Amino acid sequence: MQSFVLDVSACLPWCYEDEQTPFSDQLLDLAATGSQLHVPSIWPLEIVNALIQGVRRKRLPAERATEFLEQLKALSFHIDPSPTLTEMPRLLELASRHQLTSYDAAYLDLAIRTGLPLASLDDALRKAAIAEKVALVGG
Repeated sequence: MQSFVLDVSACLPWCYEDEQTPFSDQLLDLAATGSQLHVPSIWPLEIVNALIQGVRRKRLPAERATEFLEQLKALSFHIDPSPTLTEMPRLLELASRHQLTSYDAAYLDLAIRTGLPLASLDDALRKAAIAEKVALVGG
């Protein structure tokens, strides 16, 4: 069992069969066996938005989206509080330095602050994590 920061990109393959890879299966195994999944406060909104888009684009039946949300409840999530106004400059600087969205900067910032490895499929976020000397799950 381990703890890590989980980006939305790394867990969506758990829902979309055509996106599943050995890496996403490994992450799901870690999550299912009790690993603590750390996510920023935006994570729930990002998950719901990704599912809404999947349903709208007819990639995912609405029933599967609801089922997936139910399945997530069985996992051990720690949702980090929203950043305060005094923390926003740090996120702005991190996003600017690595050409990230504010959302991706939130994942990177959480990994930096907690010292936990990051699980992501996003190339820009992975590159920024390496530059910041943040360990990546799965190397």
